[in-house]
Amino acid sequence: MVGRRLRRVSGEIARFSAVNVVATIIALIIFNLLVHGVKGWFDGPGHDRPLTVYLIANSVGMFVSYYGSRYYAFRHRHAAGPGGGLLIYVVINLTSFVIPISCLWISRNVFEWSSIYADNIAGNVVGAILGNIFRFYFFRRFVFTKHPTGVRPKQVPAEPQA
Repeated sequence: MVGRRLRRVSGEIARFSAVNVVATIIALIIFNLLVHGVKGWFDGPGHDRPLTVYLIANSVGMFVSYYGSRYYAFRHRHAAGPGGGLLIYVVINLTSFVIPISCLWISRNVFEWSSIYADNIAGNVVGAILGNIFRFYFFRRFVFTKHPTGVRPKQVPAEPQA
């Protein structure tokens, strides 16, 4: 029983991670183009607004992640709530933005690091890892549930042993 559950959960983690890698790469490209530009071609128009750009880039990544999670990572689970769980998914994602945004804010404002490396390590490595752990738990618990509408079937009490 434990072995089967562990295999199922580890499979979900692997698929969820693969979806998040794709979504993160998309968000990473958008973020870096808008904040740092391409050396020799153009400067990043959002260099002075990294937190705003981070939210924009990751909002695009969020929708990529939703569709990947819904139709790949958690395809065997039921989507709870309106729009196939999209509303709850967006609320959890927006809530989880606090984690990488905090990491990026600390890097920029406490340590005064603004290089491309500092921004990406703070927001897109440390923040993304912590945010993904948060999202996996809450998506699995509230968006992609084991049973329809997230309601567990009634448990029948075991017969008393004589």
